Amino acid sequence: MIFWINLSTLLLVVLAGGLGIHSLARNPKSTVVRLWFFLSLAVALWGIGYILTNMADNEVTAARHIRVVYFAASLIPVLFFHFIVSFIYKTNKFSFLLAGGYLLAAVFLILNFGTNYVIKGVRQLPDLGYYEEITAPGFYFFLVYFFFFALYAIWLLLKEYQHSDGIRRRQILYLILASVVGFIGGGSNFLADLTGAYPYGQLLVWLYPVLITYGIFTPLQIKITQG
Repeated sequence: MIFWINLSTLLLVVLAGGLGIHSLARNPKSTVVRLWFFLSLAVALWGIGYILTNMADNEVTAARHIRVVYFAASLIPVLFFHFIVSFIYKTNKFSFLLAGGYLLAAVFLILNFGTNYVIKGVRQLPDLGYYEEITAPGFYFFLVYFFFFALYAIWLLLKEYQHSDGIRRRQILYLILASVVGFIGGGSNFLADLTGAYPYGQLLVWLYPVLITYGIFTPLQIKITQG
């Protein structure tokens, strides 16, 4: 089963990194695209650390790689939230929340990479490979940070979807689908941490960068199709 998890994660790394670079090359002046590029790099880094952790042949190596996973995971929620509020033209409205989010991200970057306040190390789960050994309550504070920004961003997208139409509505739909796939998929790993359950959602996370990239460039695709 580890093989399929690693394969889907490798596909995520390739697609996130490749589509992020491709998006930036197509429209480097767009703030939304630049934020997607940085988010895609964080997602790709998360995936690389995840694969290396699963492939490690000892706890010392796995513990080193799991720090990379959590380093990237510290950045993903606030970058995603920034990307979404920029996409819906509400960056100024949420400027203070963004500042607080980046401050929290910096705190968790330090805690996750250089201390044992969030995770202690790794433990091996049957048929799953190495997963983090959590530290309470630091790990739970991290979960609150992670899912607050992820779910709030999705909620904002849902509100925007209700008041949109046409191409804009279609764009937002793709972003909602990407968000659900990405965070349910990635979030299923937290469930594995807590219960040992198989992270089935991880098998679908590779769809996340595809749906976001398509959503960003939907107007352009339609224009090309229409001639």
